[in-house]
Amino acid sequence: MAQPKMDHNQEYVILLDLLARVNNANKGFSSSDISDGERLWDAHCLVNKFIGHALTILYLSHSTIVQDLSSFKRLKFIDSASIDVLTRAAMEAFLVFHYVFFAPATVEEKDYRYWAYEAAGIAERQNFPIITEETRRTLDNDKVVLDKLRDKLKSNAIFQSLKDGEKGQIFKGKGNWKWKPDGKGAIYWHDIAIDAGLSEMLAKHMYSHLCGYAHSGSMSVLQTAQALLNKETGQLIQSSIDTMNILVANMIQEYCGLFPKANTVLIGDLEGNESVKLYIEIGRHLDDVTR
Repeated sequence: MAQPKMDHNQEYVILLDLLARVNNANKGFSSSDISDGERLWDAHCLVNKFIGHALTILYLSHSTIVQDLSSFKRLKFIDSASIDVLTRAAMEAFLVFHYVFFAPATVEEKDYRYWAYEAAGIAERQNFPIITEETRRTLDNDKVVLDKLRDKLKSNAIFQSLKDGEKGQIFKGKGNWKWKPDGKGAIYWHDIAIDAGLSEMLAKHMYSHLCGYAHSGSMSVLQTAQALLNKETGQLIQSSIDTMNILVANMIQEYCGLFPKANTVLIGDLEGNESVKLYIEIGRHLDDVTR
C-alpha cells in the first residue's frame, strides 16, 4: 500500500484518538434525545463496536505477553492472525454503517435498509435453542418486535419491489438482508465497499485475504507459521494496520456526517482533519498504485 510520510503505526494512534474524541462528543446521547433517535443510537453503538475492534488491534500489535500459564511463562508474541480477523470484522462494521446508516439517499431507502437490518438480526436470534425460561421470554418478546418490523417493511415500496424469495430471506435469520430494489439480486460486501469509495484492492483483494484468516485458509496458516519462524510477524501485520488507517478515517468522516456535535470536533482539529482526508484518498486510489 502507498504510505504517507508519517509512520503509519503512529498515525493509527492519532486517528484512533480522533475517532474516540468525535465519538465522545455524543457522550450521554440516548435514543429519545432527537428525532430518528433509535436509528441514530444504533449507528452510534455500531461505531462503538468498530472502536472495540480497532483498540484491540492496537494493543495486539504491541505484543501479547503470557503471564497466567506456567507452560508459556514469559512468552511474548504478536498474534498477527487475530489482528487480521479483527480487521475483517472492523471492515464489515464500517460497511454496515455505510450501507444502513450513511448512504441511504431517500426516506424509503433509509427505512428499508434499517428495518431489514434489524429484522434479520432478530430473526437470527429466533433460531437460538431455548435453554432457560429467560431465553424463552426474550425470544417471545423478539417475535413481537419482528412482527412489527415485518408490517413496517410490507408498507415500504423498496421491500414491495423485491422477489418473494428475497423478502423471505430477511426473516430466516441467515444474514441475507441486503437486497437490491426491483428484485435485482443480493448486495455483497464488495458492492458496499465500492459504493463507500474504497478501491478494488481493498474491496475485493484485501477483504478476501482477511477472510482467509477468519476461515483458517491454508495460506493463512502457512503465512503465520513462516512469519513466526522468521520472526517477521511485525511485518505481517502491516497491511492490516494500513487498512485500519483507511477504515478509521472513513468511519470518522461518515460518523461526523451523521452527528453535528462530532463534526464540530473534527472541524476543530486541523491536523486530524488532514489525516482523515489523506487516508481516505489513499483508500480510493490504491488501484492506481498497484498497477
